[in-house]
Amino acid sequence: MDGEGTASPGVLEIQTASTSADWEIAHQMLDEEHFLGAGREAGDRLCQFIIEDGRVAAVLIWCAAAWHIKDRDTIIGWDPVTRSQRLKLVVQLRRFLVPEQSRRPNLASQCLGRGLRELAAQWQSEHGYRPLLAESFSDPESHHGTVYKATNWTCAGDTKGFSQDHTDYYLPNQRPKKLWLKPLDPQAYVLMCAPHVPEDCQAALTLGGGARSPLKTDQLKTLRHAFLEVPDPRRPQSRRHPLTAMLTLVALGLLMGGRDMLNLWRKVAKLDDNQRAAIGLKVRHKQSGRLKMPGYDALNDLMNAIDPHAYAAALTAWLQANSGILPRSLALDGKSIGDGKCGMIVTLCRHEDGRPVAMIPATGKKEDCEVSEGRALLADPRVRLENALITADPLHNKEPTLRLIVEKGGDYLIGTKPNTSKRLDAVEAALKGTPFLT
Repeated sequence: MDGEGTASPGVLEIQTASTSADWEIAHQMLDEEHFLGAGREAGDRLCQFIIEDGRVAAVLIWCAAAWHIKDRDTIIGWDPVTRSQRLKLVVQLRRFLVPEQSRRPNLASQCLGRGLRELAAQWQSEHGYRPLLAESFSDPESHHGTVYKATNWTCAGDTKGFSQDHTDYYLPNQRPKKLWLKPLDPQAYVLMCAPHVPEDCQAALTLGGGARSPLKTDQLKTLRHAFLEVPDPRRPQSRRHPLTAMLTLVALGLLMGGRDMLNLWRKVAKLDDNQRAAIGLKVRHKQSGRLKMPGYDALNDLMNAIDPHAYAAALTAWLQANSGILPRSLALDGKSIGDGKCGMIVTLCRHEDGRPVAMIPATGKKEDCEVSEGRALLADPRVRLENALITADPLHNKEPTLRLIVEKGGDYLIGTKPNTSKRLDAVEAALKGTPFLT
């Protein structure tokens, strides 16, 4: 531990974890006594040990902030681009433990206050930049956040009750948490939205703001024009953003590898002002003057109301007009886009990154399922299959589908299942003696 030494009786000393052994000690303590266990820290991290009378009085684990919290971002005044560039200026109190053997009245608030006073300087020493704001969460079913009130944190609202699962998915847990914020600088909120952050904070900036548009501004304009003939299903009073702009955002999110509407929206939310203008967005923030991005709900509601065939046809026409000969390796698969009548979008996408090159909607019903619509997509005269290798799930292992691929100049690699014994027997007979049958 950094700063290791003999603490004065009754005085709270602070040390940070400097070795893997120190972190193991902290995690072991949390696993043994914290009701959530040690968990795993995300991004940059810092462990503080508060020492009293020679023993550990508290453990504080700090790490990267949550990606998006509506109430926090509203209080700060961030738009999605600014947040993506400056999120490291916020650090999260991931775990806080006062071991049972050390507990006494007021010790928790004293330890948290001690840790907060040293946090900014210790974080800068460890990671090269000074954070401006701390965040934490409390479960109202477990405690009332008294320690946060005692150390002058602000209760900023409630979360929506979702837990992160892997990187991009959030699952409902039916247990909203209280959000607490603590400025680490008297001017924290002003500095976080200022045109330029202080010099000792600049190393926290992510200058690119994450993944940007794979298309140039001229290409974005042609993509927007591809949707001019798609009917607008919205009521006149709900048309805040142009339909072509919103449909372009959805298409762009798919091209950027979006797997569902939430993931898609997060990708396009990072576009800069020039790209937003090329897409056709018009509404601006009154204070910053930046073009506003439609919210997730607006895009999701639109995709549930739009004519999916008209949208898919317009996008496929643009994709084919701009792709030339398709890549050699393509996958035929279904993607869920919305919860409404779209059901799914059957896509022909690139193996290496999942980006679609052609698509068609399917309701999922027997007469309009992934198999029939996938075959219709392959048969579309705009979809070129020359020299392409098509892979697909075993459900597409149908003679008409395979013949269509070959007739259009492509090859296929499609599995089969034992539930169709005759087909499996035929495959085994045809592949006998080859390296494809093991």
